Amino acid sequence: MMKYRVKATIYNKRNRIISMGYNSYTKTHPKQYYYASRVGLSEKCFLHAEIAALIKCKEDPYKIVIERYGKDGRPMLAKPCPICLEAIKDYNVKIVEFTGDELIGL
Repeated sequence: MMKYRVKATIYNKRNRIISMGYNSYTKTHPKQYYYASRVGLSEKCFLHAEIAALIKCKEDPYKIVIERYGKDGRPMLAKPCPICLEAIKDYNVKIVEFTGDELIGL
């Protein structure tokens, strides 16, 4: 059962989409476990949209946009969790945008 939908879209420097990912409540990945363990949340093993998008990248990510929508379709706060922030920093993403707010400076 899906609680809510979270999507992460990654862009290159030319503002072209290079990858997309969604939250999963059934799938996991070694990178998800790695970053979750690094921040002391190893029980958070199901794949987050940000990490799903980052592991699909074939070129350097420049910007990531994270979107979350409620059952009624309205945008909700989608600020990256500590696990995803750790991954975003490791992948050297320059710009982070998310619904419910504007930008995070990393």
